Amino acid sequence: MTAPSQTPSERDTLRVAFLALGAVFFGIAVLDRVLALLGGFSSLVLTVFLTWLLVFLIGPLVDALDRRLPLGRGLAVAVAYGAVIGSIALFVAAIAQIGAREASDLVGRIDQITASIANLVGDIQRAIGLDRSTVDLAAFVEDLQRRTLPAVIQGLADQTQLIAGGVLSVFGTLFIIVILSLYAVADPDSITGMIRRIVPNRHADTLQLVERSVGRAFRGFLRTQVVLVMVQIGITLVLGLAFGLPYLFLLTVSTGVLMFIPFFGPPLALIPVVFVALAFRADVALFVIVILVVGQTILVNAIQPRLLRDGVGLHPILVIVALLVGSQVAGLWGAIFGIPFVAVANLLLRYAIDARAVNEVDGIELAEEVAAIQAEHPDVKVEDAVAMAADHAEAMVDADAAVQEPDHAQRP
Repeated sequence: MTAPSQTPSERDTLRVAFLALGAVFFGIAVLDRVLALLGGFSSLVLTVFLTWLLVFLIGPLVDALDRRLPLGRGLAVAVAYGAVIGSIALFVAAIAQIGAREASDLVGRIDQITASIANLVGDIQRAIGLDRSTVDLAAFVEDLQRRTLPAVIQGLADQTQLIAGGVLSVFGTLFIIVILSLYAVADPDSITGMIRRIVPNRHADTLQLVERSVGRAFRGFLRTQVVLVMVQIGITLVLGLAFGLPYLFLLTVSTGVLMFIPFFGPPLALIPVVFVALAFRADVALFVIVILVVGQTILVNAIQPRLLRDGVGLHPILVIVALLVGSQVAGLWGAIFGIPFVAVANLLLRYAIDARAVNEVDGIELAEEVAAIQAEHPDVKVEDAVAMAADHAEAMVDADAAVQEPDHAQRP
């Protein structure tokens, strides 16, 4: 018995499927090679990006000084950079003086900290009625300290040279970033003028939209992060002063650094405060933990989404997606700056969708509608005017549908 032969149409379908799969495989292989090639320039791309970020942050300060004070552009740049570099130098000096002293004292009291936490854990075990013959939590804490702390100290000692080399490399990169940003801030017109000449004139409005979208997203993101950091630092300071927590400088610095990491940072920022409270103020540790958890729950679930929605224009689901994708693509930097990048893409996508919604409706022209809206509301930006035009177009479609529906109902 012979197998049924394939028809010509079936053979053509299999041939197309084979070629399509081959094309997909070839495209993936080429993309992998391109990404591997670009990976070699990752440090250069990061340097350029951080330079642009520094220009983005210092540029408004220089413009404000140039407008309000009769300094001239060059002197305004010098004053702005002097203030920023001086502030960073003071912060580093404070960390070197106060932070290093507190950190050294904290490491020297590690045995006391372990004993305090072990006693607290033992009290909790007795309070809940858990038999020590089943599990001894206090002994577990002491054993964990004995096994992990020497390994951590030895690891730090082994990595001292690598850490020193990494610090020197970081300072070298920062020096390059500062120099590049200094040139960019001192003469921004040449850079923007070159970009405008590269982009065709028919895309000038799109270029302005991209510039505004990038500015709005990054300013909103940075403003949101600064507000969250300051609120959490304020909570830490109040708790530290009210309950007499030691090492308050270290707590505020670590809290501020950890809080700047989106999504993952807030729970991590609680750990130093909880650790110090358990180790040195066990009698009030429960109150500290409850206040921290309640305060951060309000901060993360009520304040943060509203700030991101108003400042960046992102739904909380998009924020989580941006964090996950950013961390997968670029690690920590991707997690930090994935939100503004997704915000820019979201703004541009919404603009394209709104523009298409207007262009698909007969009897309304996008340019005329935007011009009319901006004439009535001069402060409205182009992207907001396009969104308003899309709402108008949608209302027109709904009105036409409502008029046509009774006519269809009356027909036999």
